[in-house]
This record gives sequence, C-alpha cells and structure tokens, in this order.
Amino acid sequence: MRTPSGILHVVDFKTDQIVAVIQPNDYWDDNRRWELKNNVDMLDFTVFDGTTHSATLQQQNLVLKEVRDGRIVPYVIRETEKNSDNRSITTYASGAWVQIAKSGIIKPQRIEGETVNKYIDMALVGMKWKRGKTDYAGFHTMTIDEFMDPLTFLKKIASLFKLEIQYRVEVQGSQILGWYVDMIQRRGRDTGKEIELGKDLIGVTRIEHSRDICTALVGFVKGEGDNVITIESINRGLPYIVDHDAFQRWNERGKHKFGFYTPETEELHMTPERLMTLMEIELKKRVNSSVAYEVEAQSIGRIFGLAHELINEGDTIRIKDTGFTP
Repeated sequence: MRTPSGILHVVDFKTDQIVAVIQPNDYWDDNRRWELKNNVDMLDFTVFDGTTHSATLQQQNLVLKEVRDGRIVPYVIRETEKNSDNRSITTYASGAWVQIAKSGIIKPQRIEGETVNKYIDMALVGMKWKRGKTDYAGFHTMTIDEFMDPLTFLKKIASLFKLEIQYRVEVQGSQILGWYVDMIQRRGRDTGKEIELGKDLIGVTRIEHSRDICTALVGFVKGEGDNVITIESINRGLPYIVDHDAFQRWNERGKHKFGFYTPETEELHMTPERLMTLMEIELKKRVNSSVAYEVEAQSIGRIFGLAHELINEGDTIRIKDTGFTP
C-alpha cells in the first residue's frame, strides 16, 4: 500500500485537461468522507483566494485525488464558498460518478443469463465511462420493471452479482485518458482485528437507527403478465408474516409496523414456498435497530500498532459493543 502524494489536480470538465496542480502545502482542512455500501465519496478542502489555482475551482470542474490503493478518484465540484475574512475558498466536491445518473436511460426489460461484463457495458453504453476490472461471478438474469437511471442500474448489477463497485480514472501527462467502473469481489482486506468499545477505543461515534424496523413483512414478486406471487395461498390468506418478539418491542397501540419486500432474484419460477423462505430470512434482518460506527483511521492505527497508511477503505475490523442491547 503506497503513500499518496497528496497533490490535487483540477480538470476542465469540457476538455478533460488538467488546468491546475495544488500542492499539499497549498490547501488545508481537507476532509474525505466515503461509504462503500452506497458508493458515496465526498471531498472538501480550502485554499487561499486570488491564486492561480483558486481561479480554476469552478462549478462542474473536476478534482483528482490519489488514494492509498493507487487509484485516482475523480470528484466533481458541486459548491464553492468564499470567506472574505481570511480570503479563502472552500471547495465541496462529490464522486464524479454521480453524473452517470443523468447520462442515459435504462428501459424496462428482461436480461437473460448474462455476465457482469455484459451488464456493465449495457449500463455505460454511449458514455465516457467504460468497464474496467471485473471479477467473474457467473451468469445472472434480471427483470427491470420500470425505467431507471444508469447509476441505479450499476448498483443493482453489483448487488445481483455480489460484487463491490469502485470508480477511477487513468491519467497520462495532463490529460485524463480513461474513466473506469470496476466490479470486484472485495475492496480492502479483513484485518482480523477486534476492538472493544469504551475500552480499546475512545471517541468513536456510535449511530443507531430504527428506520427499517418492521414487525410484519409483506412479500411479493411480479410473475408473468399481471400475476403477482404472494404467500397468501400457504399462509391462511395473509400476505405477510410476523415476528411476535419484535411486535412486543416495537408495536404502537397494538398495531404492526409493516415492511415490504421484493427479493432480488433470478429465479424464473418463484413459488409461494420459496418466497416464504426468503421473507423469513429478510424479516430477521429488520426486527432490530441497526448500529453503525464512525472511527478515525488514525485511532484504529494507534490501537493496532499499524501505520496510518495501512488503514484503507474497504478494510474490515470488528467492534465489540458490550453496551448494545438490540
């Protein structure tokens, strides 16, 4: 794992040409926030106003940043904020792949038994983004019931093939040569490390939410024509299943909290029995509140005796939270 140079390159969005180079000592308060699950990546940083490079920090221009695994990540400038007190400009940018959503249309259709390569090519047709590195994950079928944007389609492809997405560009000289979408088995590594909240690690942010909780789950799958497959025929006429323990914990005035579920599956002939099995698995995921942890990479490195550069996006650690009661 290499140490990034810290240099930021500003790119003209119309020509893909690098128009400014910002050295690490020419910017400050830089902050990168990313989330693998939803492919969210945001970058903000501050420079002095009135410089040659600050003039290039315009809406829709791009900022290139090298990350620890050697990839060059492109960001699109979405907002700039000038501060007259200290004559500075703060730039806010998002992963440039958000623009894929507005670059095409995916029509309703059924795609039979294709590889991930074929799916990605369908999503990116006519775009500057191209298929990059992919891991083989067999042949899969997908039914698209409604119009969707290509970015949503890419997320569904990754989910179907159980792969992870990463976006990158390749640069030669002062020009972007290629824009690539990779789908790979795993980003990062399993460190095998476990830390105990409150003992090993202090200052972690613990986020608990219950927005997806339900006590009863309604499942359905679109069949042929206007037919909708449910579990009513094998479940006493009821289209939903319940979790009695969850009902005791979460009901309001004796009323269920309903959730809805359509499995992402390539099964051609879904049966009520199979749907019931999938619903039971899904309901187990929804009866408890979920917890996420925000931890500084420097803190993790200090605990494990690892260099800061060795903590990379996609790496897995385990947090033991003895104070959490589901």
